[in-house]
Amino acid sequence: MKRFLMTWLILMIGLSAFAQRKALVIGNASFEKNSMPSSINDAQLATDALKALDFTVVQKTNLDYNQFNEALDQFKKTLSTGDVAVFYYSGFAKQECGKNYLMPNSSAMKKSSELISVDVVLEAISRATESFLFLETRQIPESFLKNPCGKNKGLAAIQKLAANQGFAMASGTGEELRARDSKYSIFTHALFKNMTEEMQDFGDLMQNTVRDVKAASKNNQTPYWKSNLKAPFSFYHPEQPLKFRFRLPSYNSLEGGGSYNF
Repeated sequence: MKRFLMTWLILMIGLSAFAQRKALVIGNASFEKNSMPSSINDAQLATDALKALDFTVVQKTNLDYNQFNEALDQFKKTLSTGDVAVFYYSGFAKQECGKNYLMPNSSAMKKSSELISVDVVLEAISRATESFLFLETRQIPESFLKNPCGKNKGLAAIQKLAANQGFAMASGTGEELRARDSKYSIFTHALFKNMTEEMQDFGDLMQNTVRDVKAASKNNQTPYWKSNLKAPFSFYHPEQPLKFRFRLPSYNSLEGGGSYNF
């Protein structure tokens, strides 16, 4: 029975490995007077890792509201049944009344409607057979955009995922991360380290990523993730080796930075 289950796991993961793999990676380094020094490096790390995993990657940086929506819309149009889609975002975000929003690159926000709903992103990428959303986000000070529902710490739990969809973010629900001077962020580093090293189902990938983030942050940061995948899925497969040699960069020794608060 155990041998049968292992054979089935390898077969299902193998089928997913040879699908059309497409990714949109966005790194936004600033919002109003706030800056996130690591966001562009994190986006580049994500791009390099995903390309090594045979994804066709569109990488964008410092997008305003219109540019962000255009990039998402264009990416959505490329997706179809049979594809594997990844959306990775590094930048600022906020929760408003239990809903999560990504912040466009902006020197001055004109109106609160110029936010990108995480639910809209999840819907857009759900056109693919399997889709994944990864968020490396920081919270903005509450004074910048008043919340009509009162102060909400951190991002909220995801209430609904489409079929065969996975979600993960750098911090737990209600956990606030602030931008610091660092070259790379712990969650992004741990995620793509585990993703490119061995074949493992998405649930195992995320459990190992959570383990590594907690260890590096001395239990001060615990990523949140959720899955609605109906079958085993691995980004890495031994029958489809990395497209090129991918060497994970260091954290910059974690001196004076990282994606955590302590």
